[in-house]
Amino acid sequence: MTEAQIDPECLKRMRDLVRNVSIDRFKRAAQNENYILLETSQLKRDVYDHWMALILVSGKALRITLKVHFNIKSSRKMASPIYGINPEKLEIRQAKDFIKEFCNLSAGYIKKIFEDQSIDVGISLPLVIRGFDEVFFERQDKESIIEDKFRIESGGVGVLCTNIVEVFNQSLLNDVDINIEEEEEEEIDFL
Repeated sequence: MTEAQIDPECLKRMRDLVRNVSIDRFKRAAQNENYILLETSQLKRDVYDHWMALILVSGKALRITLKVHFNIKSSRKMASPIYGINPEKLEIRQAKDFIKEFCNLSAGYIKKIFEDQSIDVGISLPLVIRGFDEVFFERQDKESIIEDKFRIESGGVGVLCTNIVEVFNQSLLNDVDINIEEEEEEEIDFL
């Protein structure tokens, strides 16, 4: 299939996969079921927050770029229950590690979903960079790309997620089951 022949429904299904996995994995990372996914305005901004974590999931079928925009104050509040200490006492490194672990959990589960269905993908390591670096991400206007933005929050504290899904080979994705299966709770270790 050529770029112009990518079905918009396929793109929407992959976008929904990222959203569903993101909220599920954020609840697990935060060990808090009260987080919800909220729609945000689709207006484009250059910078969404002070810091940005990003991770890639990529293979022959598609590439997903998940970016999580956050600030240290909010990240400390979200991570403090995991470390069992007051937010003010959390180190900046721990606040950033919490967001990076969320990225790892999300990308890892997306990879598992695809690999369970014989679609080979790889994931990058999560990277935290300045939120200002968002200005260097070129906006794409292709039929094979869908950009999305949503917020994950509880009690006014949360993160803004942006993701870009680019489909290279739709035929590999046509029968993908994007439903998230219930798993046994695993202990998440934050170092």
